[in-house]
Amino acid sequence: MNDIVRIGQTTNAAIYDDGNKLVGIFKEFDQPEIEYDLVKHAALGMVAELERPGRMLKSMKGKGVFQYLDADFVPRFLDPRAAVPIMIEAYTDMFDANGLAVASGYRVITHVTLSVFKDGGKAFKLGDAFEGNFEYTAQRFVQKFSNQSTPFREIDAINQINRLNGVDVWPTY
Repeated sequence: MNDIVRIGQTTNAAIYDDGNKLVGIFKEFDQPEIEYDLVKHAALGMVAELERPGRMLKSMKGKGVFQYLDADFVPRFLDPRAAVPIMIEAYTDMFDANGLAVASGYRVITHVTLSVFKDGGKAFKLGDAFEGNFEYTAQRFVQKFSNQSTPFREIDAINQINRLNGVDVWPTY
């Protein structure tokens, strides 16, 4: 058996404002949960109820911890009235039996338009790094690998887009 075990690790999570200006670094970023409303089917003669996903997605929510944000960006980022587009570039280094496998590494590029609804407060201690916890709702979420041109996930609630690998999840009849 010649299976090669590979281990991947995220080594960076830089935050860009509108995709071009570095404005911070995430220590942790939970991407929004993608969850469909379920539709219950029960009819006379069925042996069991069935639940199937409907077309409607539930509100996309997530949370995160920033390790650093530009002072100029903080008020805009934390404004609950604003829909802030950011891009997160997370490097994924791959290792195999010979060490770092450079050709196998990639970046996960995530575009999120979000509104922060909870600013987790901060405690200041001598010598501690500045960090901030937050929770958000997303109206747009697009994610792709740097070695592929088509996003593997694209959801835009305002523009009615829900795609996997560039194909609409639900058909139009």
